[in-house]
Amino acid sequence: ILLIELVIMVAEGEIFPDNGGESDNFGAEHALVLILLLFLCTLSGYLIRQSNFHYLPESGAHMLIGIVAGGFLRIFSSTRELAYIQFNPSVFFFVLLPPIIFEAGYTMKKKRFFKNVFSILCYAILGTFISTFVVGYFTYGAAKIGIISIDASSPLQSLLFGSLISSVDPVATLAIIGKPEMRCDPLLYSLVFGESVLNDAVAIVLFHVFNKYQGSHEEFNGSDTGWLLLEF
Repeated sequence: ILLIELVIMVAEGEIFPDNGGESDNFGAEHALVLILLLFLCTLSGYLIRQSNFHYLPESGAHMLIGIVAGGFLRIFSSTRELAYIQFNPSVFFFVLLPPIIFEAGYTMKKKRFFKNVFSILCYAILGTFISTFVVGYFTYGAAKIGIISIDASSPLQSLLFGSLISSVDPVATLAIIGKPEMRCDPLLYSLVFGESVLNDAVAIVLFHVFNKYQGSHEEFNGSDTGWLLLEF
């Protein structure tokens, strides 16, 4: 169903831009490339599980496929063709993210989650806030002294980066500590898994709050931090 929806959205131009009225065949070819990449990612995960290959996690295999495909397309594709495969936020928010959240919630051990819900919320909300502001203001300080070349007149760009980098997905970690032969404490798995379920949502909301404030073109100062937290 996901693949069918993706093809429909590509064909109707809802995801990828229409650059001067390309032919239907041109769009269909690139939709086929996307489907082929999704198929290769699914196949690689299946083969890794079937062969009990512990040296490369599924997420690592998917990254390698993306790197190889991206490098190949970057070398042999034209600028017009690259426009069809550039990352679009609509793909992430409306095609990729919903099934990821659904799968995480559907497979969650509910008893363990709610038993440790206070600790999980502390890690997911308070931890993400701390990570965002620490990374953001360290980046802002580095820009102030000229180590990196970003906007040093306001910490908003740095905070946007901090919220973006604070969204973590410990898939490989969970795959390792979830194996019975590792004999990890179930509490550790519950905390890491529960935090990962909520962390993405917190980071996305923080990013949109900072982005909304930056779009208002208002000057940011330290007193606005409280307003941003209230907006969150």
